[in-house]
Amino acid sequence: MDTALRLRLAALLLAASSAAGAGAFPAQGGYGFDALKPTTTTCHRIAPQQAASITRCEFSPAGYAFGLASQYHRCDALPRGEVFIYQSPEKCQAALETMQSNGP
Repeated sequence: MDTALRLRLAALLLAASSAAGAGAFPAQGGYGFDALKPTTTTCHRIAPQQAASITRCEFSPAGYAFGLASQYHRCDALPRGEVFIYQSPEKCQAALETMQSNGP
């Protein structure tokens, strides 16, 4: 599959996941980190290139990921990733630090 088509499909997937809940924010352009790489991941803006690697997202309008009440997207990403995406860099950083502090 060519890159342009993958980017279009990823944009459609992210738009559909964003429309799923009231008050949902777009995953692309949000701030996220890969929970499967707890020692090397950082919060970063989700760019179109990373969005193209996302295969599925679920929006949580009032979830408790890592014990914090917040809106977020939990997305599966290729080759092997679980990306949590927040609306702001501050919420992303708080979730990342909480996840890391509770790790092994």
